[in-house]
Amino acid sequence: MKNSNRGYTLIELLITIALLATIGTIMVSILFATFRSSNKSQAISDVRQNGNYAISQMSKSIAFAESFDGVSLDGRTYTTDCTISPSPQYKYLQITSFDKGTTVFSCINNPVDNVPTIASNGASLINTSSMSAAAQCYFTCFQPDASTPPTIGINFTLNKTTSGNLSENVGSVPFQTSVTVRNY
Repeated sequence: MKNSNRGYTLIELLITIALLATIGTIMVSILFATFRSSNKSQAISDVRQNGNYAISQMSKSIAFAESFDGVSLDGRTYTTDCTISPSPQYKYLQITSFDKGTTVFSCINNPVDNVPTIASNGASLINTSSMSAAAQCYFTCFQPDASTPPTIGINFTLNKTTSGNLSENVGSVPFQTSVTVRNY
């Protein structure tokens, strides 16, 4: 007599469960990797947006300033002599705008939270709650001779700061440009 109630054996059920578990693990891994790369892309995008804003504000202000008032290592003594070769790495740059306001750009630690920042008259040009400027933030000043307008180099690296140590939430982007002072 034949048994018409044929079912699945235990081995067949175990193999099916193992295959479904493997496929599920692979799908979860792919989904997790996608979310991680999305977070990394967002972190880099935030850094680029902050850095591009800071460098464009400084570049425009320097290029269209009424006068170049000098660069400084300490923020107290400014020099307009940029014929020194090689150019030192300055932490401060001072200009006078056409509205007669003095602007000082600086690469210093923010006095409020001691986070490295890029500032204009003490106000940070970057979002210091999620960004910090690396230690290699500096200005250079090049001038072949006294009759040529100085060219100001702006160099900094922005880091995305985060409370966790996950690499997908961290980003670092270097920024560099040079601007020739037009009204010299």
